[in-house]
Amino acid sequence: MTSRLKWLLISVFFSAVLAGGTAWLVTDWTLHRHGESHAHDHAQTDLHAWMHEHLDITPEQHEKLEPLEVEFENIRMKLKEDIRQADVSLAQAIRDPKMNEASMNAALERLNKAQSALQKATLDHFFIMKRYLRPAQADKLLKWTHDSLTRD
Repeated sequence: MTSRLKWLLISVFFSAVLAGGTAWLVTDWTLHRHGESHAHDHAQTDLHAWMHEHLDITPEQHEKLEPLEVEFENIRMKLKEDIRQADVSLAQAIRDPKMNEASMNAALERLNKAQSALQKATLDHFFIMKRYLRPAQADKLLKWTHDSLTRD
């Protein structure tokens, strides 16, 4: 393997690891850790707790939202497993002595698709939940989502 190809593959690998890690961190933080600026010193800062603390969810809304939360959590766990498996495939492609650009790109594509699917499912979930919220509640949720995605 030429030195140039070797450096290209190493660069592609580290770029993929950085992109995958960033996507995982953003998604995990968005779903489970609201962050200091929005936590308001409460012990629980995940989205579900935040919604109940800050959106004044009524029992009727809770009844409609709870099955959506359970369904989304199942989807989220499946997609996180897909990402984990794609990471493993990428790692295996890198260690394969017959590794080439095509096998590396295929592994990266699988990882990118899995990460994208999780991000899309997360946003779809937010918009589905929005349907069951009053306008003021929906505005707060969308602001929280925006701030979570743009926070440094």
